[in-house]
Amino acid sequence: MSKRNFGDIIRAGWRILAVSVFVCVSVAFVFTLLVTPVYESRAQMFVSTPDQTFREDTYKADLFSQQRLVAYAELVKGNFVTSRVVDELALDLSPAELAQKVTMSYSVESVVFDIVATDNSPEIARDIANAMAVELSEVVADLEAPEDGETPSAAVGIRNQPEASSTPVRPNTAHYLTIGAVVGLLVGVALVFAQLRFGRDRP
Repeated sequence: MSKRNFGDIIRAGWRILAVSVFVCVSVAFVFTLLVTPVYESRAQMFVSTPDQTFREDTYKADLFSQQRLVAYAELVKGNFVTSRVVDELALDLSPAELAQKVTMSYSVESVVFDIVATDNSPEIARDIANAMAVELSEVVADLEAPEDGETPSAAVGIRNQPEASSTPVRPNTAHYLTIGAVVGLLVGVALVFAQLRFGRDRP
């Protein structure tokens, strides 16, 4: 079959293609309406040491800071910090359930990291991220405080406060609609050729 014949067949069956794309996009849109939205909020943090304070123009991590980031990521998911956040916010969640809503995003090349919280409510996601940031800072201060009263070997500070997002991270409406359009196009092409194969001269 030549390219010209293929194009002629598709043009002749444009109504089938249009209906197929419309139906699939509509189904995708309805699906996004049925999915419970999930919102995300981020608290941006940084690690500082006595001989290295955080500055906007330079925040490269040394080996010490890299090791601390790994340890702090475990604290964020740990029962000690999550239980304190559950109590502070009076959440109807167990510490383990809260841990599923919180992650720590970081690069070993930087002292900057994010505490990321998700929830069906943008305000609760923001409150969780904020409470986690505050609690982590306090826990780190206690853990890093030397017994002799000297300066702590490391500290965690809050660079940017979390905010309530107006746009959910899930579902991604544009993504689902694009998939719906592609699927509709493929189904439409298949229907056009199926109709031609079953002996109809024109779709």
